[in-house]
Amino acid sequence: MTELTTETLRTLPPQDLAALLPAAVQIGETKAVVLRVADPDLIEVYFAGRITAYGTKVLEIQPIADPMVREAALRDAVEALSICRQVAIQAHTDQRRSHSELLEMIRQYAIVRHEEGDICREGLDDFLESFNLMPYETRVRVEYTITGSYEVDPGGEAAAEEDAVKYLQPDLSGLDDVDSETSTYVVSDIHVAQI
Repeated sequence: MTELTTETLRTLPPQDLAALLPAAVQIGETKAVVLRVADPDLIEVYFAGRITAYGTKVLEIQPIADPMVREAALRDAVEALSICRQVAIQAHTDQRRSHSELLEMIRQYAIVRHEEGDICREGLDDFLESFNLMPYETRVRVEYTITGSYEVDPGGEAAAEEDAVKYLQPDLSGLDDVDSETSTYVVSDIHVAQI
C-alpha cells in the first residue's frame, strides 16, 4: 500500500489520493490525520485540535511509522469528528426549531391581520397554502339554553335538588366535532316541588 507523503500528496490525482484517506501523518513534530480531499488542490486535516483545509501544494507531511502513534492520531481525529458531529446535529435541531417557530409567528400574524379585516379569507387561505402552512380553521361557539323537567320517585325535595345540582348536565356525545374541553354549563334555577 502506498504511504501518504508530501510527494504522493502533490502528485496523486484526487481520486487516487482519496483512496488513501484517512491517513495519520506527521506535520512537523505534531501528529495529524488527513481526512478527505475537499477540492482538487485542498485537503481537510485534523491537526492541533482543529479541522482545517490545507493546500496540497504547501503542506509538508511525513508518514508515521509507529503503529501505536498512528492509532492514537486516528483515535483523536475520530473523537474530534464525533464532537463536531454532535455540535452540528444540535445546531441543526436548534435551527429547525427556530425556523418552525418563525413560520408559526408568520402564520399567526397573517391570521390576526385577517381577523382584523386587513386580509380577506381567500387571501389568507392562498397565503397559507403557498407557504405550506397549516390552514386557518375557524371555530364555532354554540350557546344554548335548555329548559325541562323530570319527576322522581317519592323522596325528599332536598335530595332531588342535590342530585340535580350534582348530576344534571348536557349530553354532547351525539354531536359532531365537539371539543369536550371547551364545554361549559351552569345548572341554575332549579325548582323542586311536590306534585
